Amino acid sequence: MTAAALAGPGFPRASLAARLGGAGWLFLAPAVVLMVAAYLAPLFDSIVISFHPNTPQGIDRAHWILGNYARLFDDYYATVLLRTLRVSVIITLLSVLLAYPVALWLAELSPRGQTWAILVYMSPWLVNTVVKSFGWTLILGNSGVINTGLRAAGLIDAPLRLMFNELGIVIGLLPGHFLFVLLPLWAALKGIDDNLRWAAMTLGARPGTVFLRITLPLTLPALIAGAIINFTMNMAAFAAPALLGGTRARVLSFVAYQVNLEELNWPFGGALAVAMLTVTLGCIALAQWVGGRLR
Repeated sequence: MTAAALAGPGFPRASLAARLGGAGWLFLAPAVVLMVAAYLAPLFDSIVISFHPNTPQGIDRAHWILGNYARLFDDYYATVLLRTLRVSVIITLLSVLLAYPVALWLAELSPRGQTWAILVYMSPWLVNTVVKSFGWTLILGNSGVINTGLRAAGLIDAPLRLMFNELGIVIGLLPGHFLFVLLPLWAALKGIDDNLRWAAMTLGARPGTVFLRITLPLTLPALIAGAIINFTMNMAAFAAPALLGGTRARVLSFVAYQVNLEELNWPFGGALAVAMLTVTLGCIALAQWVGGRLR
């Protein structure tokens, strides 16, 4: 009997798993091996070496120290960490505020219109990140399109500082990462039964009340999921912050690159990675807690 027959009508669904027995793990084994080898093992090794000193001869695994984590509280690294967190939160909040109206508009389009609109919003991901960042330099630079146009119109005398600061990082990351809030919201809005809103309005609810009492609660899980994905990608972004933030607005991912690949100080680089992971997971847990309280 085939698997399709086992899972068909009239046959208990649990029977398929029961007949497979322990063989079901074979289907998960390749993914588990890949996850352990490519992600968990390097992560565990980074955590371990972060407690060892770095010497001219390499990592001294015979001694255990906390000095690498103590360096994280130096003014420079603490400032970089706070800047990375601040920029990530700003981009996430802007993405949420901008994505909701767009998702509402998308959900009202015809299926063909939704397809074309989604393709337009996905277009930034069809271009390489480095190419996009160089493109932004042509737009945001002192002699870029924006400053040249504003000066030609007589609106400014000196060029606006749109690059080599936190604003440049936000502008560079927002268009691409915005998509990861939009898509879950759009899918959630499409799944809402229109009869719910219609019933609420026939009972006298105003459009604002319908949104707050029906639409928003039903889409809140998708909104939080999209915001979490958006935030984690902001925290880990490298190319756009490096090119648009410059030396004046370094973020943690670029500093970790310098420490690991230029200074070859892997123990301290491991401490930076652990700090970034801890902050990211803490913010995700906070977002999930807030979402649970709101629901």
